[in-house]
Amino acid sequence: MTTWRLIIHNTCAPSWNMAVDSAILRLTKIPTLRLYRWSKPAITIGYFQDIEKEVHIELCKKDDIPVIRRLTGGGAVFHHEELTYSLVHPLQGPFGKSSITHSYALIAQPLIHALRSMGVDAQYRPINDIIVGNRKISGNAQTRKEGKLLQHGTILVATDTEKMLQYLTIDPKKIKQEGNPVITLSEIVKGLSKESMFEQLIKAVTSSFKELFAVNFEEADITLQENDMAIELERSYFSNEQWNCRRLSP
Repeated sequence: MTTWRLIIHNTCAPSWNMAVDSAILRLTKIPTLRLYRWSKPAITIGYFQDIEKEVHIELCKKDDIPVIRRLTGGGAVFHHEELTYSLVHPLQGPFGKSSITHSYALIAQPLIHALRSMGVDAQYRPINDIIVGNRKISGNAQTRKEGKLLQHGTILVATDTEKMLQYLTIDPKKIKQEGNPVITLSEIVKGLSKESMFEQLIKAVTSSFKELFAVNFEEADITLQENDMAIELERSYFSNEQWNCRRLSP
């Protein structure tokens, strides 16, 4: 069995969440799984996206919804009352010969296993979604740098999906025709408080990664070096309008 570092953070500021993931990617030498929440609603957009095409930017400004450009690709994501995971792993071991597409499917398995342990009939939908029925409960994004991959993604717990659809540029006619494209854990799992759902989900995700990837976890926090780098990355990039709107070179 290999040993991974496990980091569990409660609610953190949106720009700090992205900065910490990026600092871990740059600095860690050991596989690291981080589970975290968000202190306020926010939107992240993929590295290559045009912010004006993905979100209603003026409404976001009016409602104090930060919009942050990720290092990873993928689409725009509204973050609110969700559990987010990030995995940083060297491109060796289970990921040594994995394409991005294959690694999406591989990393989806413990998330699916965790959701099923809570009574949710979750399925993988290529290339990077986990669905219940035909509605998304988890979206995922990845980048690869310096011989490592960073993949992070959401598991919607008690997200206000109506609010989500207000801020993202999704065609209202499509929603009317096809229905709400996302679903939350709280819509499926009854009889648990929101905090109990978070607690059970964190335990289930941790246990599933441990079982399916045959790892031992050592729980820790980010290092002082990672913390210092995260402070600089947050200042220079993830809270910087030039980065978020126009994509400075990282």
